[in-house]
Amino acid sequence: MYEPYENLKKLYNLKLAPNSPDTDKFVEIAKQILPFKLHEFDSGLEFNGWVVPYSWSVKKALIKKDGVTIYDGLHHPLAVIGYSQSFIGKISLSELKKHIWTHPTLDDALVYHCDLFYKVGKQEWGFTMSKNMLNSLLDGEYEIELECSFEQNSLKVLEFDIKGEIDEYIILNAHNCHAQQANDDISGVVVGIEIMKRLMQTKNRYSYKLIIAPEHFGTIFYLASLELSEIKKFKHAMFLESLGNDKHIGLQLSFLGNKEIDIASINYISNNFNPHEIKPFRQIIGNDETVWEAAGYEIPCISLSRHPFREYHSSFDNIDIISIDRLKESVKIVEDIIKILETNRKMKRKFNGLIALSNPKYNLYIAPGSDPTGGIGGVKVDKKFNYLMDCIIRYFDENMTILDIATKHEMDYFSVYEYVKMFEEKELIEFV
Repeated sequence: MYEPYENLKKLYNLKLAPNSPDTDKFVEIAKQILPFKLHEFDSGLEFNGWVVPYSWSVKKALIKKDGVTIYDGLHHPLAVIGYSQSFIGKISLSELKKHIWTHPTLDDALVYHCDLFYKVGKQEWGFTMSKNMLNSLLDGEYEIELECSFEQNSLKVLEFDIKGEIDEYIILNAHNCHAQQANDDISGVVVGIEIMKRLMQTKNRYSYKLIIAPEHFGTIFYLASLELSEIKKFKHAMFLESLGNDKHIGLQLSFLGNKEIDIASINYISNNFNPHEIKPFRQIIGNDETVWEAAGYEIPCISLSRHPFREYHSSFDNIDIISIDRLKESVKIVEDIIKILETNRKMKRKFNGLIALSNPKYNLYIAPGSDPTGGIGGVKVDKKFNYLMDCIIRYFDENMTILDIATKHEMDYFSVYEYVKMFEEKELIEFV
């Protein structure tokens, strides 16, 4: 049994929306897995033009022809478009088709239709159908019985906090508002939960927050509720999106693309995963990175995902497409990027002159063909490593970090880190 997969099964099969009764159920289940702090923002609250939506649910969703029900929109959470209005009446087939949405590429799937979530004041009613079913509808009159409710409720944001040695935070973020979508993004939710559980067992230099919230709405109102002095403590952010499908990892860089979290992630992924994909800000997938990076906040936010995938925004995004091996790999990727950020330091030397690396007193000369990392980096000594040994002592001047060195020498971070640690163990340097 793999706990993140079991958690995914508990959390994904819900009628989620930015604000809905099942989103409240999600909160209760998630709090049983991890003791989250709950933030609530009332329906109607506005910030920068964003408005907290009302709690939406579908009571009845029937399409009838000649008195016979031909479609029940309650058979799947996607079968009624998100935030649909109610409608009761009789219409022609041509008019009905104006209120039915289909998936652009999957003829047998329902589409995830979320347009109304984000368009304040727009009112519309409608269903989603498979393209094949839509094409099978016959001419004639159709009777629609669509009853939806909008209730005052609160938008809910889950926060889990781990204090480290310093009061600077690395933020993990995933969203929980896509109805019955396993990969997008309950996979990101359970990866984030697993990372926090592991961080609870270790001594950490940085502090950490996991934020699980409806896409955009949650982080917008969460950040708006904080003082800027608190937000300034947020050093890096990482959005976790669609991490369970069977595809290679994709790294989307922060807005500037040159921050420590970018360089750490590029180094780790490019040295350890082939194939992989690395693209600039918003060039793989769009999520809450625009919120974290917004003017006045400017928190460098990368995104990790396995996007695009065939089942995206469809009823086919279910438990069947989730790979336990890919979930495990995703956890390792996030965990190792965090290890780089945790251990990346500058060095101060305690000596002058040239050290005889091969002297048994130091034993810092690594013979060609051996592995100085103990298997962590898995990099054998080659020309690059030989050149590093020629240069290494000049880097102990408090100007370059371990990641700077690894980047300059085009080497895996952990290979360089393990070698630098050997100098510390010989009391030749100290980390600063």
